[in-house]
Amino acid sequence: MEAYRYQQLAYLVVPVMLGMEFFLCAKEEKVGKEDVSLGLHVLDFLGFIFAAVFPALFIFTIWASETKAFPLQGLEIAKLDRYAVLFFFMGAWWQVYLFGALRARRMQRKEIGRFYLWGPFVVLGVYISFLALWVSPWGLKWVSAVWFVLVFAVLNFFSNKTIERSMWVLSVATFFVENLIFIWFASLV
Repeated sequence: MEAYRYQQLAYLVVPVMLGMEFFLCAKEEKVGKEDVSLGLHVLDFLGFIFAAVFPALFIFTIWASETKAFPLQGLEIAKLDRYAVLFFFMGAWWQVYLFGALRARRMQRKEIGRFYLWGPFVVLGVYISFLALWVSPWGLKWVSAVWFVLVFAVLNFFSNKTIERSMWVLSVATFFVENLIFIWFASLV
């Protein structure tokens, strides 16, 4: 297997952690309720998608590309592999914000210190900044890492509800910007 594939596998840390966060949110919201709402099923479903389905598809595309297991579908497998890499590579930023929003939501129900949210958020943000932008031009990895620290520094002074809403807004905005960039990259290749 090519060396860059191991770096691609390291991208899976963010979606798997996000999937676990969906599961934990659903579990905590079920406590003390007899009726299970549709929203809780959606949280569990999204946890399954992020923790199992997306990583499995990603690993499948890597395996199929490396072993040339489907020679007649080589072009389709290569496209799926490229989309999977871009989803995890470029999608990692909005996934970190989504992780922060879910964690802030859970903090509202518990009496937990702020490190519960900001520790994993900053670590994941810096991790993905260095991993995805390791050889980027213009020091973009440092810009991205500093951005996550600045988000932490600014939002740390707000209430948990405001933090959650801000993280949702950042997640949606980043999702749209990254997808526009993704479409632009796809048109170039």
